[in-house]
Order: sequence, then structure tokens, then C-alpha cells
Amino acid sequence: MSAKDAHLYSVPHSKKTQSGRGISTSGSLAFSSQLSSLISSGKAQNDRPGSGRAHRQKEDIFTTHNRNSHKRAKKDLDADNTSLTQRHTADSESLDSATWHRSKRKMEEKARLYAAMKRGDVDDDESRHMVDFDRKWAENEEKGLDSRWHNESSEGSEADGEEQVEWTDEFGRTRTGTKSQMLRAQRGLKMAEEVDTRARPAAPTQIIYGDAVQSAAFNPESTIAERMADLASKRDKSLTPPPDIHFDSSREVRHKGVGFMQLSLDAQERKKQMEGLEKDRQETERKRGERERKLKERQEMLDKRRHEIEVKRSKRKADEFLEELSREIAEREAGGALDAGKAEEDT
Repeated sequence: MSAKDAHLYSVPHSKKTQSGRGISTSGSLAFSSQLSSLISSGKAQNDRPGSGRAHRQKEDIFTTHNRNSHKRAKKDLDADNTSLTQRHTADSESLDSATWHRSKRKMEEKARLYAAMKRGDVDDDESRHMVDFDRKWAENEEKGLDSRWHNESSEGSEADGEEQVEWTDEFGRTRTGTKSQMLRAQRGLKMAEEVDTRARPAAPTQIIYGDAVQSAAFNPESTIAERMADLASKRDKSLTPPPDIHFDSSREVRHKGVGFMQLSLDAQERKKQMEGLEKDRQETERKRGERERKLKERQEMLDKRRHEIEVKRSKRKADEFLEELSREIAEREAGGALDAGKAEEDT
């Protein structure tokens, strides 16, 4: 590379100034002004945290979960205490409009709640709307107030109620207490007896104990005897027989029966019909007897002929047997004679 093209490929190094070279006045003024500006800017940067400084350590989430939550809670408590604080004024100074409207709104809400509770439209299962007298008593005890209740009544004065007396309860125990407590216990016992008496049925008065003879069935009381006599007097004592409605077949389905016949509703006509039926029955029995007699005679005749036939058959069989037997004997005798003649001839 030639010296002519050296400036194209490398930056020429500046020569070092001589150590003994002096500084001009304009240069010193420029340096002092630049130094003062740097010092002033450095102070301003020291007043505010720089980006290069180390960050503050982050707080634990378990100690401070939400920022400024304590301040907001304190503010809410102050607002609640201010709204719930009861103010009493002796002068006629009026409250501000915000407090008045807030009080009016709360009273209207209470009035609506009381009306709904009176109608039974509020389901107070958790007893949120009931007065906790135990809590009030505890608060009064903490404040040092007298929490005793003084119930004045027409039965006696306060001095009589505090008087110690003795009485016997329903279990026979001797109790000691004030007169008001005794009267209260007696009233409760009396009310319990009245309720028990109203709920319990009345005991029977006519109860039989031990062995007894029930003679009322044979000797009834006067009231029962009068009632029975009244019924007997109303009874129909006439000897007229009841109407013959059982002869009317129109009220029943009888035409499907065997041997059905509609009898007349007139007694005379019905009597004639019954006589005719009786004659028919007798004629039927007579003819049936004759037929049975004829059948019996025929059966006897058949039995007789059967007996005669049996006798003849047995006689014929006996004759046939005798003839067969005599024939066999004759044949046997003839055969024996032939054998004897042959034997003689042979001899």
C-alpha cells in the first residue's frame, strides 16, 4: 500500500502534545464553566434517586398484602363512628343536611324492617334482628351500670317482692325466695293444672269393681223400658198376611229356570192352577209307575229266557261231550282188537 492511499485505510493518530505546552485563557474559561455546570447537575441528581442506585428491598406479601389498606380501614371506622354517634344538643342548633338525611334514611329502613317483621315476611333464621339481652347485660356490667330489672305490679310493692319467704313446691320441697318468686311459681303451677285438666278426658263415673251381676239385661232401667214400650205400641199387631209379592216374577229373572211357570196373582186362580199342577203331577207319577212296571216285567222275562237258553246250551254241550267220549272209547276198543288179531296172526 502506497503512502498516497494510507489515509483511506487507517485513521491518522494525533501527535501527543508536549508536556510543557501551556493552556490558553479561553480554554481555562471554557473548562471552568463546564466544571461548574457538571457540579450543579451532580447536586440535582443527588437530590433524586438515580437509576443506577440499588433498589429498596421489597416488603413481604404476608406482612403488607395490600398497600394503604390500614389507612382505608381507619377511614371507614372513623366514618362509621361518626354516623353511629348519637348527638345530644341543648340548644336549637340544627344539624347539617347530610346528617339529617342519613338519620331519616336509617329511620325509614328501620320502620320498613319492623313492618315486615310484624307481617312475618322476614326469615330471621340467624336471629340477626333480635335483641341480645345477654350482650347488653355484659356491656352494662363492663360499664359499671346497674342491670337489674325492676318489675312493678299491682300484686305488691318492691319491698314486698324483696321479702324472703318459704313455700312448698309441687314436689314437696321447701323453697326459699322472694314473695314475687313464690307468686310466680304458684301461678305457673295453677296454669299447668288448668292445662292438664282441659287436655285430660273426664273419668267415667259408672265403673264396676269386683264381681257383679249384669241384671240390666233382664231388668232394664225406666228410660229403656219406656222406649221399648213405645216401640211395641207402634208395632203392627194385625193378623193380615203380607201381600203375595213373591208370586210376581216381573221383579226377578225366573224364566231361565227349569220348569218355570208364571202363576196368577189372584188367589183363586192361583189355587186352580196349583190343583191342575197337582193332577198333572199325579198323572205323571202314575204313568211313570206303569212304565217302570212294564220295564221290570220285560226285564224279568228276558232273564227267564236267558236262563232257559243257558240250560239248553249246557245240556247240549254235555250231550256233545258224552258222544265224543263214547266215540273215543269205541275207537280205542276197535284199535285194541286189531292189535290183538295181528298179534295172534303173527304168532
